[in-house]
Amino acid sequence: MPLSTFSSNQRIRQNFPRPVWLRTWLLVMALVLVCLGGWESFWRMHGYIPTVEDDLGLWAAIRRQANQQEGESVALIGSSRIQLGLNPDVFARTTGVRPLMLAIDGNSPLPVLQNLAEDPKFSGLVICGLTPQWLAESKTSKRRAAKWIRKYRRQKWSSRLETQLSAGIQQLFVFRFPGLSPARVWRRLINNERLKKVYAPMRMDRYRSADYSRTDLSRLKEAREKRSRQLASTTISLAPEAFKERVEQVHRWVESIEHRGGQVVFIRMPSTGTIREIEEAAWPRHRYWDVFAARIHGLTIHFEDYAVLSSFPCPDGSHLDADGAILFSEALVKLFQDKKLLLGYALDSSDYYM
Repeated sequence: MPLSTFSSNQRIRQNFPRPVWLRTWLLVMALVLVCLGGWESFWRMHGYIPTVEDDLGLWAAIRRQANQQEGESVALIGSSRIQLGLNPDVFARTTGVRPLMLAIDGNSPLPVLQNLAEDPKFSGLVICGLTPQWLAESKTSKRRAAKWIRKYRRQKWSSRLETQLSAGIQQLFVFRFPGLSPARVWRRLINNERLKKVYAPMRMDRYRSADYSRTDLSRLKEAREKRSRQLASTTISLAPEAFKERVEQVHRWVESIEHRGGQVVFIRMPSTGTIREIEEAAWPRHRYWDVFAARIHGLTIHFEDYAVLSSFPCPDGSHLDADGAILFSEALVKLFQDKKLLLGYALDSSDYYM
């Protein structure tokens, strides 16, 4: 006579046969895939493309790489102008070294420069996109750059892994962009707000290639000019003596990097039209950039001083587009070559054209 437990298990298997459960799970998975595929296809058909969300985790992952390429690291620091304006692919093709994008949108590069200068493991080349605003601004410690620097060393391995997995999925699928989450889309529809396409999507290496045909350029320019006027009117600039001390501090950071065999070059990235006029009125070149360039030990390059750099239009007044970034990057690397800046790198002059 069979045991009672055996009979009970047998009845359960008879009432709920395994193939039924398997078919149910497969059906659920298929429905999920169909829904996700439909959501993905819908946005792609409307011109949306994948983009990676910038955050501390992604920046920190690239910052750690700067210490792993001993003697050949090239760190790009600054704000969105260098993030959109210096193409890493062009730099890698023409020098043999892929640069690391450490620029932070809307933030001064000085906290990042200080971090690299104080890190004994870093001894590479720093290309710093610097505007007069960041030179003259009195407070930088409360901005995002300073906060990211304080936090990145304390990252746990689980957080690092999560960043890599999340960013990897984001670069493949449009629906992973937070701005297209069903909750946000629904909120915008209720509030009668337009859904905006990403005109400068971010890659895993944190470079952003700008295509202004994907946005309302006139509205974007208007917003940029309004923002520039606000910054010019609200930014508290350093007094002359304090500015002099700022320059001396930057000078000491440059020397620290140079003593370890590294180099630093400061670049005033292009701006045009009304944006350029606002910047010059608020932070005159002769009072800020020229004073800085005369004292600093590293190489300084102002786009207006070189014909090969001064002819690039900025569609929004502040940033280059994707095609402009390619040509600007090629011209800039050629200028580096002419100034003997990249002697330690595998330059191939046949890759250049002017």
